[in-house]
Amino acid sequence: MTYSPRNNDPASREQRLATGFNRNHSQNMEGGIINEEFRVEYVADRTNTLGTAMLGMTVECARCHDHKFDPISQKDYYSLFAFFNNVDEVGQISWDDAMPVPTMLLSEKKQDSLLAFIDTRIKKVERSLNQIKLAEQKSFREWQVHQGNNVTFDAKKGLQARFTFDKLVNGQFISDVSASDKGTVVDPILAPGKFGQAFRSNGDDILNLGKVGIFHRAQPFSIGVWVNIPKDFKKGVILHKGQGDILYNFRGYFLTIRDGKAELLMAHTWPYNSIVRLSQQLLPTQQWIQLTMTYDGSSKANGLKLYLDGKPVAMVTEKDNLYKDIIWPQGKHIGKDQPGLQVGADMRGAGFKNGLVDELVVYNRELTPPEVTELAVSEKNNKPVVNTLIDAKTLFSYYLASVSAPYQQQLSELEKLRTERNRIAEDIPEIMVMEEMKTPRPAYLLKRGVYDAHGERVRPDVPATILPFYPEFPRNRLGLARWLLHPDNPLTARVAVNRYWQTYFGTGLQKSSNNFGNQGSIPSHPELLDWLAVNFRESGWNVKAMQKLIVMSATYRQSSHVTKAGLQKDPENTWLSRGPMVRLTAEMIRDNALAASGLLSPRLGGPSVKPYQPEGLWAVNNTVYEQDKGESLYRRSLYTFWRRTNPPPSMNTFDAPSRSYCVVQRQKTSTPLQALILLNDPQFVEAAKVVAERSFAQFPDLQSRLIQVFRLLTSRKPSSKELAILSRLYDQEYQKFRKNPTKMKGWLSAGEYQIRTQTDRAALSAGAIVASTVMNSEAFVTKH
Repeated sequence: MTYSPRNNDPASREQRLATGFNRNHSQNMEGGIINEEFRVEYVADRTNTLGTAMLGMTVECARCHDHKFDPISQKDYYSLFAFFNNVDEVGQISWDDAMPVPTMLLSEKKQDSLLAFIDTRIKKVERSLNQIKLAEQKSFREWQVHQGNNVTFDAKKGLQARFTFDKLVNGQFISDVSASDKGTVVDPILAPGKFGQAFRSNGDDILNLGKVGIFHRAQPFSIGVWVNIPKDFKKGVILHKGQGDILYNFRGYFLTIRDGKAELLMAHTWPYNSIVRLSQQLLPTQQWIQLTMTYDGSSKANGLKLYLDGKPVAMVTEKDNLYKDIIWPQGKHIGKDQPGLQVGADMRGAGFKNGLVDELVVYNRELTPPEVTELAVSEKNNKPVVNTLIDAKTLFSYYLASVSAPYQQQLSELEKLRTERNRIAEDIPEIMVMEEMKTPRPAYLLKRGVYDAHGERVRPDVPATILPFYPEFPRNRLGLARWLLHPDNPLTARVAVNRYWQTYFGTGLQKSSNNFGNQGSIPSHPELLDWLAVNFRESGWNVKAMQKLIVMSATYRQSSHVTKAGLQKDPENTWLSRGPMVRLTAEMIRDNALAASGLLSPRLGGPSVKPYQPEGLWAVNNTVYEQDKGESLYRRSLYTFWRRTNPPPSMNTFDAPSRSYCVVQRQKTSTPLQALILLNDPQFVEAAKVVAERSFAQFPDLQSRLIQVFRLLTSRKPSSKELAILSRLYDQEYQKFRKNPTKMKGWLSAGEYQIRTQTDRAALSAGAIVASTVMNSEAFVTKH
């Protein structure tokens, strides 16, 4: 239930991967939405999906009030809701298309092996560092005697940038380290500072420090700054390296004030893939304080520290699960350059309004406690300073990092290994999964279904009218799964086998497969439904065996031929007096055309693909549809990229659902647009061309060629009447193409596939029209 993303155990990986089913709902990246509102929508979608897919009940009707027809109360609904409420997610997903968290790394064996090898080396170096600490004690004491009480710290070592904010040069703040690093802000305001002048933030305009402060998660760094926090200031960002706050799920690192306390946040995708630490104490206001954040490159919360006036701040760790990088890949960020350190404001978050900022320094290394103390006590941080230290423990950390050559060598090796691990991990794709939070999120009955109208608190539970939740079940998703699969549960098995039956016969034994409640229909064959359900359950829920049982039954293997009398007595085949005759689904129609032509790719798995679609289809979304090439054009429809606001038109026309919510029973329509799709869609025109080429290359005589065209597309031979019609059509089209060869172009050039045979092109074009005609017939789109 709560596996780590680094867990490579095959069983747990497969189990976690399966939980991704619960994350396949709509998600929102629109700026300005209320996070909690949409997080609640996601949880409600999972609850509704459970009701529809597993229970065959319209539980969503109880979201705003008690169900009007079925014994499901509003409290029952939110008790089910509570099972899916305990996920570390937010309502707004990131604008950079980062995978919404929680996620699991979809690593391959080679990547797992590399990561395991690097982790072994990292542990070895960490052990070596601990051993060096012990071995260096004697050298440290000798060094300490030699130095006496005076230790010199070099404030310039590793200094990347230093902004004093004392003056503006052409409206910009210039770094003392490099004149190329400039701080820019709209209408900069100077005010008396800790040392000379300071920058006053208006809370809205960002002070952008350019390329300063860009570090990946394996790089140690330190940032020190003097600030003066206004009275009663409770929330706002002091400095950050990020973009748009929640818009990009806090990618980067942040030093902010939350409820008057200091917050350190470092994230790939907040909240799950992140480190979040909050100070135990409130920050002083209306006085100058020195804050320094240091990071050791470990991707661990203990490696991210905060100091107040040179002293460590006690922190509460809220998140400690950073396993991806904190910078953006090229092209995923706003603008052409990787965003750097920014001060005083954030594009979508609260800023440091009327706060004062002075003497900001950035180091490309982790400062030791003695060095941090120096930032707080020295007047200017631009020259070596001498300090008298009494605390030998703190001085030892400085000695290791600045004097001990063996320790520095191993520390450098550790950073290289962490950097390499970060590089490998960054190339591993992620997939959404479910994962329980360590501290359960409370769930409430929501009055009228409104996200913030909390009623009584509820615990994870089920509608007792279906089956009580037995005491031995844990009150989490594992317990819910056991409840669903319990032999006494009257719905799960029946709902599943009814849907399998619907797949093959077009209609389930219970006609309303989405509603087994009081408003649903009565099963036409209740004993058969019961028998199938028990058989399914007792087989160990063997899905493959159930499909085999159905398709090998005498009922399914009947002929679908129907007499006039039979049609009058049983028009909907309710009594199963004949075999099923059902129009194929949108996906099956396309796949059938590709399979008949031999173009269908047999490859399993992989990313979504973008086959042929009308030009300008995504213009309404200010996006360009970039069509794939080669094999990707011929993948099964299962892999077609689906944009809910702009679904693939051909499949949408053939009643494919929008995928905005769970659908177990598709609508069935017959419209002229469907014929236009089969006649004009490049996928079908191309398939018709290839079917003709394939048939003509296989047989020399016309009759055999036309029979093969029909057989490839319908899986049967044409009747003599059908063959005669196709022969006449072929002759007419063949003569037309002989007289006007230019008309062949549209048929022979459709799609990416190039004709490979030297067949008479007029004959091939006429054959393509025959194949297209067959595709437009009931024999092609209907399963008999």
